[in-house]
Amino acid sequence: MKVGFLITARMKSTRLPKKLMLEVNGRHIIRCMIDRLKLSQFVDDIIICTSTNPQDDILEEIAGEEGIKVFRGSEDDVIQRLYEASKYYNLDYVLNITADCPLVSFEYIDIILENYKDTEADLIRTQGLPHGLFLYGLKVDAMKKVCEVKDKNDTEVWGKYFTDTGLFHVLDIEIPENLKRPDYRLTLDYPEDYEFFKRVYTHFGNDTYRTSLYELIDYLDNHPEIVQVNKHCNGLYKERAEQQSRISLK
Repeated sequence: MKVGFLITARMKSTRLPKKLMLEVNGRHIIRCMIDRLKLSQFVDDIIICTSTNPQDDILEEIAGEEGIKVFRGSEDDVIQRLYEASKYYNLDYVLNITADCPLVSFEYIDIILENYKDTEADLIRTQGLPHGLFLYGLKVDAMKKVCEVKDKNDTEVWGKYFTDTGLFHVLDIEIPENLKRPDYRLTLDYPEDYEFFKRVYTHFGNDTYRTSLYELIDYLDNHPEIVQVNKHCNGLYKERAEQQSRISLK
């Protein structure tokens, strides 16, 4: 069975223009994410999954420089793009993460991969981790079914097709209470998020990409002033995501 990482990435960002090209410790955010994903020993391919828009050409160049693959598809229909990338590279199972989450938990990458062979779940979620550390495991056939039943072409937020239609089996990986931090925000959408990441990467230095989930949480627990830098952005994100996540079936 062939497993691939699909990194959802575009340069089209209105809240924080060209955010994937922002640098921490002299390295682009998108490259920081690639560094972290390369730590996994159980994934066959890492693929930047971007659009055909010319402004995303730079992401294809970065994929080549980093020795990973790229797929280019629809700009707005994200789930269609993910499905087409999966078929193009003959993947049987997909781990999906957005490129603005450079410190995704590699511990839970392995936990998802330990579970997917033993479950019928179409979607595996890691609910409860700080925002920006979680990811999704997806069956390719389930993505195909979403593409067949959806009645809209803007699927930037696609999770409710799996959770709210009654068509799919969803498995939530239980997160220990000592790791649940609903107020911690480790994703890049706003200038305050960038300030947050600069502080975290300055502390951990050039080996930040190797920093464990437990080290990150311990550091933030002991530095609440850093958590406060972008904490208020969670409300802004949730409001926008709710508007974008409305689904429509054929």
